[in-house]
Amino acid sequence: MASTETYQAQEPARGGDAYTLREGFGVTSPLIELLKDELTVQRVFLSSDEERALDRIADDADGGDLAFERVKARRYLFYAALRDRFVYDGRPIRQWLDWIATAETSTGDKPTIITALATRVVEWSIRASDRTSMFLGFATGLVRWFAFFLLALGGWAWTRDFAPAWWVICTLGVGFWLGARFLKRFTDRRVSAVVQATRERYAQTG
Repeated sequence: MASTETYQAQEPARGGDAYTLREGFGVTSPLIELLKDELTVQRVFLSSDEERALDRIADDADGGDLAFERVKARRYLFYAALRDRFVYDGRPIRQWLDWIATAETSTGDKPTIITALATRVVEWSIRASDRTSMFLGFATGLVRWFAFFLLALGGWAWTRDFAPAWWVICTLGVGFWLGARFLKRFTDRRVSAVVQATRERYAQTG
């Protein structure tokens, strides 16, 4: 991560109907400060060792670091907390993209655990607001569900020795399952492209 001077010292705090930022507190990424505050609101403990581990590159080997292992094991909890904070703050995509870019500049554009989680939150927001992404996500879920249904039906037909129906049904099920995987990858690529386009648009507008 960048040095502590990169970020303005702030303390995020929830007050009334909105968050406020008070001067004089905070020495790490604003994203970590936001996460700490949200976890405090939800009465979830985050140790100082875990806080430091959030700044490590996401695909680093743990090297026996127990705090790093705990953070990786709690990533879904942290993601949910960051998403709650993001929504509560009015989905400030531009601000979060700026924080992510600043944090990853000093790591050679490699995501840290906190920036990877923040990127997932931004992608979730874009996926939920982009109609094409929403349709692709719905189609992916529908095709995946139908694949499981066909595979289950094929298994049932096999137990009843309904040949050749069971292998035809199973073949269709596998085809739909592969189709669902393709749709998911296509959707992920589209969301990533929209995120990149959003970053470039904000960069151009300053």
